[in-house]
Amino acid sequence: MPPGNPYSKYIKQYQTSNITTATPEKLMILLFDGALQFLQKAKTAIAENNLKERSENIENARKIIREFMRTIDLKNGNDVSKMLFKLYNKMAANLIKANVQRNSALIDEVIEDMTNIRWGFQKAIEIKNGITTLEEVMKERTPQENVQHPALREDDENAG
Repeated sequence: MPPGNPYSKYIKQYQTSNITTATPEKLMILLFDGALQFLQKAKTAIAENNLKERSENIENARKIIREFMRTIDLKNGNDVSKMLFKLYNKMAANLIKANVQRNSALIDEVIEDMTNIRWGFQKAIEIKNGITTLEEVMKERTPQENVQHPALREDDENAG
């Protein structure tokens, strides 16, 4: 928001209201969206060779990922919880590497993973709220057009 924007006060009030009245599910989606915005800004900063913006945006996205990791109950969770934790951990590590190496490709990997996770959470919320059914979701394509994660492709190649 530019400092000279006469509406910035009202925009800030709207954003604050939107967050304080949101359900836990909506907050999670807002966090995903925020992290994705930080990652896009980090990519722009890399292209513009802007060290400060790159570092700040990557760190902000990493903080959100770390918060997601803290919400996972590994002690009482199932295998999905453990796999999600490992994926978040890999994403956080990739962001550290991306920052040091000024590597947009690593940020793209994190964006892809985060977009897919966000999609899954959004669909789970829609199922919970009766907006859609599991059967309908299973017929849909993921945001990445069902492109498998590289780790899954390696398993497929090793199996054949």
